[in-house]
Amino acid sequence: MSNRYLDDFTIGDEYKSYGRTVTEADIVNFTCFAGLKVPIFINDEFARKHTPFGGRIAPGLMTAALAAGMMEDILGPATIAALDLGFKFFAPVKPGDTLRATVTVEDKKNLSDGERGIFFGCVRLFNQRQEQVLEMKEKLMMRRFPPENMEY
Repeated sequence: MSNRYLDDFTIGDEYKSYGRTVTEADIVNFTCFAGLKVPIFINDEFARKHTPFGGRIAPGLMTAALAAGMMEDILGPATIAALDLGFKFFAPVKPGDTLRATVTVEDKKNLSDGERGIFFGCVRLFNQRQEQVLEMKEKLMMRRFPPENMEY
């Protein structure tokens, strides 16, 4: 995990994440945890017969959650809170897809307390075929620099 703080980022910087393969177990666990019962997520026979995807797909919010995990690895524990997240979904994510994220620093500003600031970024998630599956605009509150005596 990164130990970057807001002051370490420059507008225009771009960071790439690790790869993560989506499994059947991931989809089963997420849909169970979230209580999702939409057939396209839980019924492979239905999804093969009645959708253009050829089988089950991952819920969009699961895809966004995976992107958030990849983003956290880049931004690190300096993130205090998500203030605004906006999602656009471009293509389905299927079991067996391997995803990678790119995080671009779009803007940042310091808050009046001098210790925190706002990070504005764009996370783009791609599958193994380099097809973009998600774009997430983010506005995050972050620590500007390491606080004294804080351990992670």
